[in-house]
Amino acid sequence: MLARRKMSSGLGMVDGLLDTNVFVHAHTTDRYADECRRFLATLEAGGARAYLDPLVLHELSYALPHYVQQMTRAQVGEYLLMVLSWEGIQGDKDLMVDAVERWRAGAALSFVDAYLAALATRSQAPVYTKNVRELAG
Repeated sequence: MLARRKMSSGLGMVDGLLDTNVFVHAHTTDRYADECRRFLATLEAGGARAYLDPLVLHELSYALPHYVQQMTRAQVGEYLLMVLSWEGIQGDKDLMVDAVERWRAGAALSFVDAYLAALATRSQAPVYTKNVRELAG
């Protein structure tokens, strides 16, 4: 059963934290699929609020193509952007959207590098890396 407990501690008022496995189960036909699909539909409509951490978004960028066969990087990016548009999804959406857009556009750019680039742009801070070519854009 998906937990629904009100929590507040720097995350704003949310019902809970969202894990990658909820998305993964929603794309399967296992015994959790229907419950996870209903919960995601509730988040989409704003009937519940869940905090989506950038780590979970990163994990989704990797896991989705393994569970949804033939899903391209562009399609994963579109899916992640769609999820970030849901009313019930909470978190630093602007930063995560920027990271997803950078990741989707850069074939050689890892999700973590895309996130660092988005964060560096926002905070006007350098990224200390040896992967200069990947982050140059």
